[in-house]
Amino acid sequence: MIPVPGEEANRVFFELAPLDRPEAERERLLAHLSPDELLRGDRLLDPVKRERFLVGRGILRELLEGGIGEEAREIGFLSGEHGKPSLQRDAANGRVGFNTSHSGSYLLIGVVFGGEVGVDLEEMRSDLDFAPMARRYFSPREQQELFSLPYQEQLPAFYRCWTRKEAYLKGIGTGFSQPSTCFDVSLLPGENPALLAHRITPEDADRWRLHDLPVQPGYCAAIAIRNH
Repeated sequence: MIPVPGEEANRVFFELAPLDRPEAERERLLAHLSPDELLRGDRLLDPVKRERFLVGRGILRELLEGGIGEEAREIGFLSGEHGKPSLQRDAANGRVGFNTSHSGSYLLIGVVFGGEVGVDLEEMRSDLDFAPMARRYFSPREQQELFSLPYQEQLPAFYRCWTRKEAYLKGIGTGFSQPSTCFDVSLLPGENPALLAHRITPEDADRWRLHDLPVQPGYCAAIAIRNH
């Protein structure tokens, strides 16, 4: 796992893992899975999505095994009210939070020791009609800043804003069930990633930290972290 730049040493990590694996690796990864995970995979009709889901679960189990000291196949998971996953048992050295996101052929995993975490990974599409999405999901401030940029800078700014917002929403465990227009994140070129303001829980602007993550060209990713 890679330490997140700007965070306390040995506390916050991420991993960007390719989901398309050779057959030998695939067999090893799938051997870690629970019957429930295999059943969930079988329900996916698209063979590429099915394969990437199963491989991704195996990658997650192997990565957590190294972090919490429990055998990959024995790790148990819980799911929150809105689907946020967590570990069934704490590690010997305390609580470990994790979150995942996949896009294209990659899986992003964020891990924090003693805190909460959310991540988002997006494959950037040059043909994306982003303006209607921004008007629906971005706050008035974010929309004003986005559409004030030169047009050639708007698509990267859209992805910066989107991944930062979704990482935070996944971190708090609500996803887009909470209105995404009730808080502002930074998005301008050169501006540090940050939760700038929240009109429902204003204290979250101080509790949560945002970082962009260095990932593959053509992708955009962010992580949100809160200490316990």
